[in-house]
Amino acid sequence: MTAKRPSIGIALDSGGAMGGAHIGVLNVLDEHNIPIDLIVGSSAGAAVGAFYAAGVLESFKGIISNLSFTEALKIYADPVFPISGLFAGARARKFLKNLLGDILIEDLPVRYVAVATDLLTGETVPIDSGPLTDAVMASISMPGIFKPVVHMDRLLTDGGVSDPLPIDILKSLSPDISIACNLHSRMPSISDAGTKKAIVTAQKKEMKQDEDLSGWFIDRLLKSIRGHKTSESIRSVKKILNIPNSNQAESILDSDLLSAFTEQIGQSKDKIASIIETSFFRKDKADTLNIFEVLMNATNIQQYQKNRLMLLYEKPDILIEPLVIEVRSMEFTKGESTIAEGREKTLEAIPAIREVLNKKRKKS
Repeated sequence: MTAKRPSIGIALDSGGAMGGAHIGVLNVLDEHNIPIDLIVGSSAGAAVGAFYAAGVLESFKGIISNLSFTEALKIYADPVFPISGLFAGARARKFLKNLLGDILIEDLPVRYVAVATDLLTGETVPIDSGPLTDAVMASISMPGIFKPVVHMDRLLTDGGVSDPLPIDILKSLSPDISIACNLHSRMPSISDAGTKKAIVTAQKKEMKQDEDLSGWFIDRLLKSIRGHKTSESIRSVKKILNIPNSNQAESILDSDLLSAFTEQIGQSKDKIASIIETSFFRKDKADTLNIFEVLMNATNIQQYQKNRLMLLYEKPDILIEPLVIEVRSMEFTKGESTIAEGREKTLEAIPAIREVLNKKRKKS
């Protein structure tokens, strides 16, 4: 009688562009005839896991292997007024839809779970049914970058917020063998002391400029409110904004205030291209960290700490740790290098995986 094949599950870590390493991991497992029966992914891990489960991983690999800066922006950059996120997420959703179509999670050939976070309760939310695109979009919506997603009557954000390396969810589903791919095996850090000092110095200078600009703007605002002046231009703004109480609106808005807003917007436009570009490419000279880098660095530090604790209490049978921490979370132009690193570390793990498989077969 032939021994039953042990079931194999894999937990895929969050990590933005670092998630390209998961492609290399899954490619090598396929090449060595190690089938995956269960995928639990958070954020980038949810996306790559979905592409694998839906049979479109090679298509996605082809897209990111030679991705240019401009092409990367076209995939996800749709800026909105930053109330709940910098990007609306419509472009990212369209990109996912083009690859995944209308497939439901329950119709996938392998069991699949996307991990998201309920922004209102703090709960980790495993999504194992419904439209695959919706599940992935909820899991990848990085707070501050993408607007939160309304799904399953919840307000959901990135799975990495609560459970970046979801080994706990994987193990709760009882695969015979558990594999985890950890993208945060090291603390993200700029090791060059000179670079650190230069960034701190640049940040001090930037903070002073921000303070002066804020003071100037507040002075203009107070002058406008005290003046109680109105103009046709403000009435036009009032109509666009559809402010119901016109008397109140006209008492606090005037042409001087409009000029202040216009000047602020103009200055912001001049900075947008630079902010987005330096999210991908760090200049040789030290500079202040832009908003993307602040959010991503903070996220990577949190995820390193969470993964370290997770691995203390939930040990997988096999741990694969590609060294991709130097890849910035929005640096999708480094697809080839992240894939190669995932391949290398998985090839090193193949003997251990074979050993665990043989032991499980003998027990069954």
